[in-house]
Amino acid sequence: MVTWGDVRQWNAVAIGGVADGLNRQCQALIATNDDIEAAIVREGWMGDAAVAAGQRGRSLISGLEQRVAEASAVRRAAHEVQLAVERIAEFVLQTDEFAWRNGWHIGGDGAVVRPPTDGPPPSPDVVAQQARVKVELVDRVEQILRRATDVDADFAAILTKAMRGEITEQDATSLAQAADAGTRQSGLSIIGPPEGGTPGDNKAWWASLSDTAKATILRDNPDLVRNLDGIPVVDRDSANRAVLQREIGKLEVERTELSRAAPGYGNKVKLDEVTAKLNGLHNIEIRLNHPVPGQQQAFLIGLDTTGDGKAIVSSGNPDTAKNVATHVPGTGSGLATIGDDVNRSDRMVAAAGEAGSPSTAVVTWMGYDAPNELPNAGSESYAENGKGALSSFQDGLRASHQGDTPSHNTVLGHSYGSTVIGHAAREGGGLNADELAFVGSPGVGVDSASALHLRGVDQAQVGQHVHSTVAEHDIIKVTNLEVGDEGLDIALGPDPATAKFGGQIFSSDPGTAGPAYRGGLSTEAHSEYWNPNSKSLGNMGRIIAGQPTN
Repeated sequence: MVTWGDVRQWNAVAIGGVADGLNRQCQALIATNDDIEAAIVREGWMGDAAVAAGQRGRSLISGLEQRVAEASAVRRAAHEVQLAVERIAEFVLQTDEFAWRNGWHIGGDGAVVRPPTDGPPPSPDVVAQQARVKVELVDRVEQILRRATDVDADFAAILTKAMRGEITEQDATSLAQAADAGTRQSGLSIIGPPEGGTPGDNKAWWASLSDTAKATILRDNPDLVRNLDGIPVVDRDSANRAVLQREIGKLEVERTELSRAAPGYGNKVKLDEVTAKLNGLHNIEIRLNHPVPGQQQAFLIGLDTTGDGKAIVSSGNPDTAKNVATHVPGTGSGLATIGDDVNRSDRMVAAAGEAGSPSTAVVTWMGYDAPNELPNAGSESYAENGKGALSSFQDGLRASHQGDTPSHNTVLGHSYGSTVIGHAAREGGGLNADELAFVGSPGVGVDSASALHLRGVDQAQVGQHVHSTVAEHDIIKVTNLEVGDEGLDIALGPDPATAKFGGQIFSSDPGTAGPAYRGGLSTEAHSEYWNPNSKSLGNMGRIIAGQPTN
């Protein structure tokens, strides 16, 4: 069994030196092999001596090929061990520092102990906190030592096979295809996806794994890849479906416990929140497994039940569709409302088909923490916090899309969702999309379309790819005031559905009229853009299909 004292002394650089030395030996063996081949194949040399030399040479070549295979396998194993040891050493250092900061010490045997100290005893609160830290430290040590033991055992197995002359080229291939997170094939357990990697990095890592390794990860550790941008949608869907059942079970248990608890306002609020999230998960489950006639297959690309909850559900497969839209909902969105938002996406798929799209996928991207109430929606903080995740997701769609021809990608935001899009697109790198669409927007964080950036679109032409609409009676109009020729922005930016903004304006139905004291504005009109046969829904379909709007 590997001890904590052992892993503290592990030296990744020394292992890297072994790999380099073996690489030089492989090159030397290959050169010797070439020399023998040249020596036994001589034009005009015939007779018994030539035959004997040929037999002996072929025997030597066969032996050299076996030695090359063995040295190559051990070299590749040493390289994988170096990477694993670097990662383990980093975890060990972080854990030792975490222990020290919280008044604990990890002994060479892995025991978590409190070093002797002078001074008065700590307060009960500090003692309780230190007890919680100890539990976490014990868990960390156990996980790291289990990982280290796996690495040590796997490398030892490869070295033993090499010493016995039993190693094959397949062993070397298996090493390169082994996966982290508990996946162990005939070779070495290696690290998982690149830490902090781009969607392109994630795609390359996933593609490097064998089918067996992928299947094992999806079965045993779906959390490793289910929310990882750049992983193929069908694989993320497979991972998230398994987690969906787990999360439903957890929330059902929590709801039962809350319902049995003593009554009280706080308890009722929590019970209502859990019930709403649970209903949202059941709506996702129904859409995934029981589509109604005319609906495309749905894919669960992301899921998070903390807080108000987040989910990413695609109507159609964005990795194969010609036209792909990302639908970003606004204020009040979360797991509780995901069913309605996915229904809107389904309607946009149908509208795009009617506009001539040969294949369409519309992703309901509830991947950010949306404002809960209208007073919160005046803050840009939600958009700032969500823009990075949206940008990464769009990069992931590009990375995982199949075929040589990129899909036509639209990012469409309703209400505060448009603000998130605007903040993501106003950054220097811009959004990885071909079109932006703002529906009932309170402002998108810029004063004009020219301040937005779409990757791959000439900046001088961006205004031709930014589309906006607002219904005549939409209550969202109160977020902007007009003073003379200047738009006075309350919080989030001027209305993008105006000629001054510099984008394209598409028509919507007026929507339900409100009372006169509101100037005819209504909250109903803010949510009617997806009504069947509405002008706005038809135009959203045209934008997604890459067609002109009305």
